[in-house]
Amino acid sequence: MEVTNARHLDEIHGALDRNGRQTGVMLQVGTRNAQNFELLRQVGQQRELPVLFKRGMGITLEESLLACEYVASEGNPNIVFCLRGVKTHLGDPHRNMVDFAHVPVVRRQTRMPVCIDPSHSVGTLRAAPDGLPDIVHVTGQGIIAGASMVLVDIHPVPEKALCDGPQALRLEQVPRFVEYVRRVRACYDEVRRSPLE
Repeated sequence: MEVTNARHLDEIHGALDRNGRQTGVMLQVGTRNAQNFELLRQVGQQRELPVLFKRGMGITLEESLLACEYVASEGNPNIVFCLRGVKTHLGDPHRNMVDFAHVPVVRRQTRMPVCIDPSHSVGTLRAAPDGLPDIVHVTGQGIIAGASMVLVDIHPVPEKALCDGPQALRLEQVPRFVEYVRRVRACYDEVRRSPLE
């Protein structure tokens, strides 16, 4: 659940209490709050829920990693770092410049698991000449780079979504997408077991 204000933390904990804590929740700090240092401290002070930190869209990788320190320094080390593309002025064909080549960099520099967000990186379900949507291609790139998680938008009727509809997978597309992810991960695991030397 995305938090944009510290009061959201109380609302989330209250909702979980009222419903018997029957589900797991991960707090999300979105890209627009990547340098909201007061919010980062508040999120770090609660230790019950893990945190998904989305890389800031207009700041350096180092600045984003340092922002995670605000969460960790308050006592919550359970942070997943999410790459979601960065803004450029290069006229890219996608919503953002896909930054999934940074997966091994983040893994090398930190202990955080790395998530990739192909939906917000690409921003559309347009297909490449091979018939596969760009989202599928960049998902494969992130997994081959060693990502621990994939965050993708899904909606039963994307045309009626209040936001991000053009990039959302339909429910019927999910099984094939998951199978694709499984196969690419299996390839990564095989290569990882016998690395180049």
